[in-house]
Amino acid sequence: MGQAAIAWQRVLRHLGHEGQVYADEVAPAWRSLVRPATELKPRADDFVLYHHGIASPLAGRVMLLPCRKGVVFHNITPARFYVGKRLEEALVSGRAQLAAMADFVDVSIGVSQFNARELEVAGHREVKVVPLFVEPERFTARSMDPKLSARLAKAGRPRVVSVSRVVPHKRMEDLISLHAELRQIAPGAELWVVGGFAAGNEDFKALKQKADRLGGVTFLGRVSHAELVAAYRSADVFVSMSEHEGFGVPLAEAMAADVPVLAFGAAAVPETMGGRGIVFDEKHFAALAELVQLVSTDAELRASLIAGQRERVAELSFSSTRDALARCLPSPAKRVKKTARPRVAMVVQRFGEELTGGAESLARQVALRLAPHVKLEVLTTCAVDHLTWKNELPEGEARDGPLTVYRFPVRRPRRLREFNRLSDSLFGKPLDFVSETHWLAEQGPLAPGLLEAIGARAGEFDAFLFFTYLYLPTAWGVPLVASKAVVVPTAHDEAPLSFQAFDDVFTAPRSLLCSTPEEAALIERRFPKAARRRIVGSGLEPLPAQPRRFREHFGITGPYLLYLGRMEAGKGVLDLVSRHQALVSAFHDAPSLVLAGAGNVQPRGTRVICVGRIDEQHKWDALSGALAVVVPSRYESLSLLTLEAFAVGTPVLGNAASDVVVGQLQRSGAGVPFALDDDASFGEAVKRVGVERAAMGKAGKKYAAQFTWDAVIGAYLDEIERIRRKS
Repeated sequence: MGQAAIAWQRVLRHLGHEGQVYADEVAPAWRSLVRPATELKPRADDFVLYHHGIASPLAGRVMLLPCRKGVVFHNITPARFYVGKRLEEALVSGRAQLAAMADFVDVSIGVSQFNARELEVAGHREVKVVPLFVEPERFTARSMDPKLSARLAKAGRPRVVSVSRVVPHKRMEDLISLHAELRQIAPGAELWVVGGFAAGNEDFKALKQKADRLGGVTFLGRVSHAELVAAYRSADVFVSMSEHEGFGVPLAEAMAADVPVLAFGAAAVPETMGGRGIVFDEKHFAALAELVQLVSTDAELRASLIAGQRERVAELSFSSTRDALARCLPSPAKRVKKTARPRVAMVVQRFGEELTGGAESLARQVALRLAPHVKLEVLTTCAVDHLTWKNELPEGEARDGPLTVYRFPVRRPRRLREFNRLSDSLFGKPLDFVSETHWLAEQGPLAPGLLEAIGARAGEFDAFLFFTYLYLPTAWGVPLVASKAVVVPTAHDEAPLSFQAFDDVFTAPRSLLCSTPEEAALIERRFPKAARRRIVGSGLEPLPAQPRRFREHFGITGPYLLYLGRMEAGKGVLDLVSRHQALVSAFHDAPSLVLAGAGNVQPRGTRVICVGRIDEQHKWDALSGALAVVVPSRYESLSLLTLEAFAVGTPVLGNAASDVVVGQLQRSGAGVPFALDDDASFGEAVKRVGVERAAMGKAGKKYAAQFTWDAVIGAYLDEIERIRRKS
């Protein structure tokens, strides 16, 4: 149910509705994604959609809220599976509670026709059906955990898997009975049960003893998503004996994983299967054992079952759920009134002249240059530090030259140590949607007011410009206004780019404005259904430079290499200093290394000069006087520093692991790539620019001349006009 609530939050954004998820009990680690129900304070025109849980105290509290309300009904466990006092509680808190809600809700939703009928019996009016959906791309062979796959590959045949909590109403004893019959005709048969169990529970102990006597039964317990996929795809058959499914999520997942499904046809199971797989209505275990054996060995039958199941999975799609939910809820239906000058909102995680950051700097430069052509407002947060998202700037309206800026507070600062641990536990692994969404919420910045403003003001603007794919305002903001959205992704090949939770950012908007051909190609590889891509890049506007002024101000003598940017380990600064120190040790006349920028690392070393954050004039003075500019970062969508160096005739040394930087160096002929982990490679690169600096500088200036702000802003205006014409 919790997974469904998080998934439906995404669906609602695609319908233009922004909101938060609340729960009665929330672990502290999850409070970025789910808020305590005690914080739910809706306005009269808000809509609260309550996912009903048996005997939940939320039912009474939600129904009395002074706003519009809806209930989503998943299921009630049949009373016959409760005993003693629990039976009485189930009867009172189950159907009776459902009936009590009927007069307090504006819309009632069942996740299946089966559940919708239960709502109707309980007296609910205007009952709708909105099925859950499955994402088949999360259940491919690529998502299998390799260790568990290797372990399960050694198991006997046939292999049966079942996925559910190990509780009485899931009829686990029936699975064991089927397994006993299957072992009679196939002694090597295996049964894997995936799902949580209480090891000390008397029912489970009895079940486990029976399973141990039979042999070949493994209770895998709760598993990761990758392990779940491994269990599905390593099995010959998926079997469900459950008698109370309100939809049957494991059935849909098993079909998505291409394992033939055999399921007892109780409750909503036939509806979930949609005429595919094999649904049986009598539990004749000997006959079922023979059927399992047949499905496991008959290749033609198996292929036919899988083909039909794929058709059913295609029907249980995100778009089907979205369209069904759209018919249940009021539409935002906000249209913009056309004006002579386009009205544009720019959404970016941080904004301000004082900020260091490539994407933020690009956003501000674009905003300032768009301002004469459009009526532009900036929607951003109160944060300055992108590591903590601490609120440092005043909330509300502010001015930045010709720009109107609206800042919204970040609800929950980022706890960097905990966030890094979470990232380490998730990166490089196949994940479910909830895990990825949790990471996104922790990544932040989590500013509910900003997202609410995007949704509430959707009709006021002709277009929305979103800067940087990585952060929450873009990831959750784009679906709210997808038909008006233009995304400047600044994407590079990093771990989060593999998250499917970013699909909406790249597939939903009207267009993607990329910085380099390499970025566009990366996006196409990662997101084959990505929106139309256009390479726009950035303009250049160098200030007249005086290299001597920079040297005199900071007391720098002799030749120097220059790094200019955020002082963070992730930018490769520490590795750069190590390479430089090796160069200094090997050559007495090695150039100094000047580090300009602010951040959380301050390296030291022989002939290493840290000058801190410098203003715009000092930046151009420093660039023009350097022997070479060094770009050690691997993760770039566009190295603006590289272009700025070219513009003043300074060569660039770039990390050879960055396709973007290498592409810029190759196209310009104005620099040398080097291996960031190789002292000799760095030394050779420095030596080469020392010899060829004049020729490289001339080539760089020629290359940089094509990057004009007129061309860049023209492209932005063209994309805005495209949206206006289609709206």
